[in-house]
Amino acid sequence: MKDLRAIVIVLAIGILAVSAYAQVPIVINDPAIETPKSPINEADKALLDSEVLPKVRKALVDDACTTDGFDPAGAVSGSFTKPGATQTLVFYQFCQTGNGLGQVGIAILEEGKVVGSYTADSGWSDTVKVLPDINDNGLNEFALYYSGGMHQGEGGTGVDIMEFGTGGPKALGWFQASAYFAEADSLGWKVTVKKRKTPVFYREKYLSSDEKKWRKAGKAAAFTLKKTENNFVAVK
Repeated sequence: MKDLRAIVIVLAIGILAVSAYAQVPIVINDPAIETPKSPINEADKALLDSEVLPKVRKALVDDACTTDGFDPAGAVSGSFTKPGATQTLVFYQFCQTGNGLGQVGIAILEEGKVVGSYTADSGWSDTVKVLPDINDNGLNEFALYYSGGMHQGEGGTGVDIMEFGTGGPKALGWFQASAYFAEADSLGWKVTVKKRKTPVFYREKYLSSDEKKWRKAGKAAAFTLKKTENNFVAVK
């Protein structure tokens, strides 16, 4: 009987430990940690050049948008359009049409084939991160970072949290990751999320005089992502 009680206690502790671990927030953005660029491998670059970009050029190139600004922002791996798939998501700048303005693209590649190609008039691409299925639907979400040049003494970075739906990429919402100023300390936000059917997001403000050393300037608090328009369209 004592042995049985001991086993039950051990199992209960294990269940509690697993439950507690599951509730640990996932870090999406941390101003103190620079996100490394995730380069595109040669095979995927060749697939972009041969299958994706010719159609994008046909759809987008005009007097305001040329191919001179094409610049891959990064590539990440995950299951984006179907559970269990091993896919690569490439985020890239196709052209820049003004300060913080331009056409960007997303390509989904799988086993040497193009699963999907989408473009949007969204801004200047910075980088991309993959997220670990924060809403438990079997698909990886991803974070698209946008930035721009200084305007009237200030600038910043915004992040769209995205996932794929039946019609292609859709936005869950966006948050501001950083703000910088010509004559003031920079702001940065540490953003975390708790996984669940309806994810809960938290943010914590930081300040920096040189964007190298950051000091905490507030407590973590829950917040709601801001609504963003989903303007990605399929390239055919």
